[in-house]
Parts: sequence; structure tokens; C-alpha cells
Amino acid sequence: MTVQEMLNRLFQLGLSQTEVAEHCGTTQATIFCATSGKMVGYGTGKAIELLLAEREQTVKNNQIQAA
Repeated sequence: MTVQEMLNRLFQLGLSQTEVAEHCGTTQATIFCATSGKMVGYGTGKAIELLLAEREQTVKNNQIQAA
């Protein structure tokens, strides 16, 4: 999954660019550029990946509890 795809999924989960940036230790401008396909540093990419995994797990846990 590309950084763009991960960011789009985070936005679908309700996070804003600013929230993603704060969680990943970067700026909203960096996240904005990444949504357009600009390369980001390894650390930022990894932070986005970890944030997405965390949020996906939360969604999964909430679905299990609701069932």
C-alpha cells in the first residue's frame, strides 16, 4: 500500500490532515504534499503506516464489540 493510499484510508476513517500530522510528528503541509504523491521521509512513512494499523485495529475491535 502506498503512502497516498494509507493517507486516503486514514481520511476515510475520519482523521484530518492536521490530526495525521500531529500523530506522525510532522506538519500538515507535509501530509498535504504526500496526498499529492510527493515522497516523504522513511520515518514519516513508517509513522503513517503504524497510525493506520492502529486505527484499523480500533475499527475492528469496535465492530467485534458491537456484534
